[in-house]
Amino acid sequence: MSAESFETIMARNNTTLPAAQTDGGKNVKRGSKRCGLSVAVFAVYVCFCLVYTVGAASTHVPQKREIASPAEPTITGMPLKMCSPNSPCGWAIYVPFSRRIDYFMKNTCECKNTQSCLKSDDDLSINAYVYRCKPKPAVTTTDVMPSDA
Repeated sequence: MSAESFETIMARNNTTLPAAQTDGGKNVKRGSKRCGLSVAVFAVYVCFCLVYTVGAASTHVPQKREIASPAEPTITGMPLKMCSPNSPCGWAIYVPFSRRIDYFMKNTCECKNTQSCLKSDDDLSINAYVYRCKPKPAVTTTDVMPSDA
């Protein structure tokens, strides 16, 4: 294998180049200017999108979070939905071994006026007492005060 001279290699390369690039590289420079301009426009667009996104996200962050009070029907103003007989109205989450109630979690539905949210069963899989809507218990004087007789 013989070593080719630099001039021979360059002459071969010049014959394979397209005619547009043999004019001293003028078109290549113009293309790189267009590329640089499009990169700059794209960078400005990305910056604008980031500023817009950050500005829009900061306006939607709630300043104060609170649980709706019982006097309000709902946060959205829609009427409350009534719990069906099969759906729980709440859960009392307890500590597994001591069964001390840690907190009470209400469902989004409410019991009817003639019913109360009363403990119905114990769900061992979630460590919680399940509460369902049941008829209000009748309160009698014997339930309130034991008789002395």
